[in-house]
Amino acid sequence: MARHLPRFLHSVTRESPNLSRAMPLRVAMILCAMCYPTPVWAAYHLNEITKIMAGYNGDVTIQAVEIKMIANFENVVNGARIRIYDASGALVSTLGTFTANVAVGTTGRKILCATSNFASTFGITPDLVISPGIPVTTGQVSFETATCLINAIPYGAISVFKNGPTAAPPLPADGATVLVRVVEDSTTFSCPLREDANFKFRLASGSSGSPITFTNNANASVNVFTTVTAAEGSLRGFDRPRVFPNPIRSRATIEWPGVPLSFVAVYDVNGKRVRAWGVPGLRGTMGGPARITWDGTDDSGRRLASGIYFVQIGTPARRVPVVLLR
Repeated sequence: MARHLPRFLHSVTRESPNLSRAMPLRVAMILCAMCYPTPVWAAYHLNEITKIMAGYNGDVTIQAVEIKMIANFENVVNGARIRIYDASGALVSTLGTFTANVAVGTTGRKILCATSNFASTFGITPDLVISPGIPVTTGQVSFETATCLINAIPYGAISVFKNGPTAAPPLPADGATVLVRVVEDSTTFSCPLREDANFKFRLASGSSGSPITFTNNANASVNVFTTVTAAEGSLRGFDRPRVFPNPIRSRATIEWPGVPLSFVAVYDVNGKRVRAWGVPGLRGTMGGPARITWDGTDDSGRRLASGIYFVQIGTPARRVPVVLLR
């Protein structure tokens, strides 16, 4: 049997005769593996962000990120996460982390990461439910693992880029406005993917005649559009709660022009109320200050940790996401 083996194995079988019977099977297995190699990068590296939505008709709890596979076998996303970075490239928060792979891994297949309010508003099941926190106007949204920044899209006034040399246009929360990819990334492996957001993305506004489609990995789709006109959206801007500056480093002003602040509360990303002013259930019916200054502490005066918080003003609840940086 040994005489039929490759020359470099003869010495092994002469010294260990008992191996001669098992050796042909082992050689066959090695040759089989050589003939059918596994793709080296088939896992998650060739996934690109295709759409980013920071709000719907001014509601910043309705947010979504759509990802597309640009090669086969890119569905091994267990442990990957959606993260937010600020204009200076500093990590702000992790909005969600995959705890399993998605089912389908074929070229062109989508992965939908969206908030629970996006899911309920449009009637679709996200592949990953994320917390609200996609920045309005300026920010950087990334899809990454612990060892690879797979793809990141900067938009607005960015000073330190996580991925690529340019930024996509500023992203508002009004109407059904979405950053949409119009040029695909290269399928040449790199980590991160070679990005040029200003060239590859455009700002699109969904309408009933031209909706924007979001799709999950099961290939279910929803059309996102608004019937609010530009004029109505502009008028609404004068009747909207505001928190500034945002991000907050030491203190911020909370106000709602024309509305007394009868009740204001701050919640963390888990929904726990950490600070409150006034009487719950009131919105201007019994008066209140025109503005409130918040110093980033809780009701006990303790400094809160860096992260995303939500300032709720009155009832019905209007929540404004804010970033606290220490």
